[in-house]
This record gives sequence, structure tokens and C-alpha cells, in this order.
Amino acid sequence: MEKQIEELKAALQQVKGRPIEYHIHIDHVTIKEPSLEQLTFQLDQLDIEELSGALNMGNNFGVHVKPKASPAPKLRQTNDGLKFTFPSKEE
Repeated sequence: MEKQIEELKAALQQVKGRPIEYHIHIDHVTIKEPSLEQLTFQLDQLDIEELSGALNMGNNFGVHVKPKASPAPKLRQTNDGLKFTFPSKEE
């Protein structure tokens, strides 16, 4: 028994020097009816040349953007075969 007690003391001394680590894993979070008390935007540094889609600023819950369908190229028959051109952005 004395040998076992001495082994336990030695094991406790080894454990004493080590920091305790906790690992937490969250599988799923459900937030119902979030409330926002204050929202402040500082847009003085924002420089956008072209925006395609959505500009999400701050917290956006449940926002989904559907991309625009690209128009099909215009096909024309030529003596050498088919010629196709894509419409410009202005069209």
C-alpha cells in the first residue's frame, strides 16, 4: 500500500505542474429573433467600383443571393462556320 501511495503522490506531482485544458465543441446553435440595439457603419473608407450580387454589411441573418443568369451568346452562321458574340454589360 505504501508503494501505491508513493506512486499516486508522484503522479499527482506530475499533474500539478501541467495547465488544465478544456475543449468545448458546439454542434448546433439556434438563434431565434435576434435583436440589434445599435448598428454603426463607418463608410468613409469604402470604395466600390462595381457591385454584382449583394453587399452585406454587419450581421445578415438568412440572406441568400441568387446570381443573375448569364445571357446566352448570339450565334450567327458565316461562310466559315458559326460565329458567336457575348452581349456587352450595357445590354
